[in-house]
Amino acid sequence: MKKISLYIIIVFCSTNLLAQQIEDRDLNTLLRNNFTLGLNLNTRGWGFNADYQKQKTFKYKYSYGVTVGNIRHSKESKIVGTSGSKGYYFGKINSLVAIRFTYGGNLRLFESKRENGIEIFYKWRIGPSLGLLKPVYVQIDKVVNANTIQIPERYNPEIHFNGKISSSSSWIKGIGESKLNYGLFLKTAIDFNFAKERTSITGGELGVMVDYYPFKNIEILYKHNEISLFTALYLQFNLGKKF
Repeated sequence: MKKISLYIIIVFCSTNLLAQQIEDRDLNTLLRNNFTLGLNLNTRGWGFNADYQKQKTFKYKYSYGVTVGNIRHSKESKIVGTSGSKGYYFGKINSLVAIRFTYGGNLRLFESKRENGIEIFYKWRIGPSLGLLKPVYVQIDKVVNANTIQIPERYNPEIHFNGKISSSSSWIKGIGESKLNYGLFLKTAIDFNFAKERTSITGGELGVMVDYYPFKNIEILYKHNEISLFTALYLQFNLGKKF
């Protein structure tokens, strides 16, 4: 009887130990998919990111995603208009917004060994970049029947001078005159996950991103060299879930 009881105890302890090992080692394997939303802040502007990742091997996941954000000229400067409030960007005749559809991968460099540990990944993304180039409109002060009113006009630095510009118009103004530019997007980064729970993603990434439009140079600022290559350093904050 004692031998049977001892055998049961040994089997029970072994089973619990094995289950614990499986839970510790294989939980990340069982959580095969990730979904994250991110806020991207970069030296060219800001934007939003959505990313879906699916496990390929224990350390590698491939991904599909979309990133939307504005792209600024490096020499943009905002000045105050006659209204003294909203202001406008001096010489900025076009706004550029990029919509990027990406494919890529995440390679785990460091695995969390405990519940409150840190995971570190190397990630890369590549895909088409659709650049929406929209003309900029400004509010012009005009005198009508002895009253000064603001009228939206497409910004032309040759005829619109500082003393006549009240502020920038709504960004939506001129959207129907936009032109689409086709290009390529690439980014690479180191990704950190600080989430306390293994099923959660809370962290960020630091890296480099590039938009390249080979078919046409893009003019953002008046009388500045038209460019087709936009590079930026970026910091992105991510929230997501493993499932």
